Amino acid sequence: MLFAAPVAAVAATLLLTALTGQIPQVLTWGALMTLVAAAPIVVPPPHRRTAIRVCAALLAAATVLGILSVGAFYVPALAALVIAGTTHRPKSRGRRSTAA
Repeated sequence: MLFAAPVAAVAATLLLTALTGQIPQVLTWGALMTLVAAAPIVVPPPHRRTAIRVCAALLAAATVLGILSVGAFYVPALAALVIAGTTHRPKSRGRRSTAA
């Protein structure tokens, strides 16, 4: 589910590029949103949940700030990041055997 957020951000950027005539501005905004959505992928697994939450907050703030222009197009990326944050479970590092 973690890969759905940057994919949704890229899709929104491509859609906005096709719909508007402001290609440099849309690509700049879209690249920023995509990087924020993709950032948790490169974070080590023990800290990934925190990274997902921080990036979801940043994406939410950017979406709210841009809601009157392009922000609404990034709501699916935000939703995917929130869902990934609530469903992500860190992998266990290995189980100790208590049998002696």
